[in-house]
Amino acid sequence: MARANWARAAMLAALLAAVVFTPFSAPAADDPEVAAYRRAVEQRFAAWLQALWPDAEAAGVSRATFDANLNGLKLNWALPHLVLPNPAGPDGPPLPQSLVKAMAPKHQPEFDSPAFYFKEGTLNALAATGRAKVAQYRSALVAIQKQYGVPASIVVAIWGRETGFGKIETPNDAVSTIATQAFMGRRPDEFRPQLIAALKIIEERHATRAQLKSSWAGAMGYTQFMPKDFEEFAVDFDGDGKRDIWNSIPDSLASTANSLKSQGWDGGKTWGYEVQLPQAFDCTLQGPDKARPISEWVKLGVARVRDVAFPDNKLGDSAFLVLPAGLKGPAFLATDNFSVLKLYNNSDVYAIFVGHVADMIASNAPVKFEGAWKPVERLPRDRIQRFQDVLVAQGHDVGKVDGLAGFKTRAAIGVTEKRLGLPLTCYPSQRVVDAVMKEASAARP
Repeated sequence: MARANWARAAMLAALLAAVVFTPFSAPAADDPEVAAYRRAVEQRFAAWLQALWPDAEAAGVSRATFDANLNGLKLNWALPHLVLPNPAGPDGPPLPQSLVKAMAPKHQPEFDSPAFYFKEGTLNALAATGRAKVAQYRSALVAIQKQYGVPASIVVAIWGRETGFGKIETPNDAVSTIATQAFMGRRPDEFRPQLIAALKIIEERHATRAQLKSSWAGAMGYTQFMPKDFEEFAVDFDGDGKRDIWNSIPDSLASTANSLKSQGWDGGKTWGYEVQLPQAFDCTLQGPDKARPISEWVKLGVARVRDVAFPDNKLGDSAFLVLPAGLKGPAFLATDNFSVLKLYNNSDVYAIFVGHVADMIASNAPVKFEGAWKPVERLPRDRIQRFQDVLVAQGHDVGKVDGLAGFKTRAAIGVTEKRLGLPLTCYPSQRVVDAVMKEASAARP
């Protein structure tokens, strides 16, 4: 699922996770060159929208709904991360440099320390509110957990993480937002079916166009569903005949539980455990591809924190090591449920955040991480991305080359640190990046 992760209030600032952006400067609309370019792009956009009709019709969208919502639709130029066409069209004007500068982030985005996402005050506030919500909606949550096998604490933690229990507004028009992303976003092929699904929501009268408010990525409702998520997972849990993720909290929470269950949530397992690693542990053993029974991790010296033993009936469960900050932060053994949480938002820190807050809600007490989040260097994402390109050229599997250090990139860094004789951390540092980039430069003819 695509998710929007940014704060609307200072109290929720630490809830930012996978996507943090700096607002763009307003493009100079009165600049004749910019105005001509935008007109040409809008004309091309209008033609592109009309070409969607066959697919929309095949999906069950009526011509009346199609025309009412797409005729005259304008691009949302204020969205972040757009890929502006250059030129505007086959015979259109080139992309003005003034528009490039106006829409560029004011600061180079950096790969933030995972510790940024786990501020104690925010965790405690969310958990306290989450416990109150569990009490308020106890009847519905008991029924949801019974039907889907997903703990109430998990779905409530997702609700808090996604929209601050409904306090974080989603101000964008979903149809315009999704259409813009499908036309000139970074992942157009993913957003095109989302646009048709949004039209189906309107066609089938699940919501009006005015109710379809979304994040900049098109996610909607209390727990941030994309239109395709709604189509596949939304349920009517309050029995009023509507699948209403915008106004019905029981529907929203049950839909979230249904999405997790449908994608593999195992009600007999937890999401994971914080663990303590033995000295000189090999951090390259992290990741789902290196999963093994918990009993084997115990033989390697991995133990739960606070001297708590793993349950005897869980020692045969498969688990994998998650080191979001390499050896510079807490360590976790994660179950397949952790991977299901990542289907909601493909981020290790997101899944840990949700799981940890859920644990705090369920335990009815503050639960601090036992491991310390040590200081890490903040490197520009474009430099991390170039570093990943070089690692791939050297034969490493880094996962997605995106400037973010996922578990495959972290493991590749560990392998590289071993080869170069550097201290083992499995996390990006200026030292390892410089060494690898220097090697690549020396190897060029």
